[in-house]
Amino acid sequence: MKNNVLNLRIAYVVNHAAFFVSHRLPLALAARKAGCEVALFTGQPGSMEMEVPAVDALAAHGISHRRTISRSSGMNPLIESIALVQLIWYLWRFKPDVVHCASPKGVLYGGIAARSCRVPGLVLAISGMGYAYTDAEEKGFLRRAIKRIYGVLVGLSFAHPGAHVIVQNQDDQQSVLNTGWIVTSRLILIPGSGVDLSKFTDIDMNSKKPLVVLPARMLKDKGVCEFVEAARQIKAQFPEWHFVLAGAAGYDNPSVVSEEDLQLWQKEGVVEWLGHVPDMTPLYKDASIACLPSYREGMPKALMEAAAAGCAVVTTDVPGCREVIEPGHTGDLVPARDSRELAEALIALIQDPVRRLTYGRKGRDRAISLYSLDSVVKETLKLYQVYSVRTY
Repeated sequence: MKNNVLNLRIAYVVNHAAFFVSHRLPLALAARKAGCEVALFTGQPGSMEMEVPAVDALAAHGISHRRTISRSSGMNPLIESIALVQLIWYLWRFKPDVVHCASPKGVLYGGIAARSCRVPGLVLAISGMGYAYTDAEEKGFLRRAIKRIYGVLVGLSFAHPGAHVIVQNQDDQQSVLNTGWIVTSRLILIPGSGVDLSKFTDIDMNSKKPLVVLPARMLKDKGVCEFVEAARQIKAQFPEWHFVLAGAAGYDNPSVVSEEDLQLWQKEGVVEWLGHVPDMTPLYKDASIACLPSYREGMPKALMEAAAAGCAVVTTDVPGCREVIEPGHTGDLVPARDSRELAEALIALIQDPVRRLTYGRKGRDRAISLYSLDSVVKETLKLYQVYSVRTY
């Protein structure tokens, strides 16, 4: 490679455009700046509310985008088989040097398509293990079967001779190593997709409001129901505190919370539901506490951004979430699915403004030192260099 010019064709394969824009667009733009030609291949939208502005952003940046008929939660064998054939056709026409896959179906279909098209380079980014892996062993035969079938098929992707795997947390790192799918030298830990720290340069820690925000899609797996129940318990004692749900409903996922329930909770006065918020920065700057009682994550960007904005964090002691904070220093951990423990942790912070402020300041320092977007982009471009010089 000369003068930091990569000169690669990179195909990004993810579930839908909204995820790509929120988590991978800065990387794609940096790769293009380094001399790469980039294109995006997705399935159908998970939420039109999120997808429309994402497609507009792709058009504004001149990034080519093609869709297959696959859906994030789709399990129709015929439709999914057609979607895989479509993706193989798209990649065969684009002729990439590298296929970079993220999201569960992106990893599965992108890896198989890359092998089918004999693409020399493959990057598999594991950003959480997805719906199939969230408590699959406790969810009955069908979920266990989906997990096992997914595991067999994704193993084909990992077996690509030019594959490298990116994980976002140590739990997923160990899980991948335990499968034997990839050797240690091809497994890379990069914590998250990065935070644009330039958005959080003017944080006034003393202007925080009595506000707790849950920043996530409205899915049961994100702990939305537990958050609402905790808010119901807390508001009886601290009515001046506000609890906000910031995220889209109407989402293509079996775990989605109905809009009817969200409207009922709002009418009850327990929470305020904002829907999809394109720019969360002002909300994070106002919030005293960010809360994500999720059942499993990769490395939640929402909590990293909230920490960069000086929010104290309460989250669950599960893969991904527990690595974002330093318990007792930048936030607190609670068991998943336990609204009582969640309420107690939030009340403890509500009653202790000094600890909230300390958590916020230390969390901001941690985000600045560990989670910068520039660092994530730099590490990923370094991986692309491996393919540029053809040493794999």
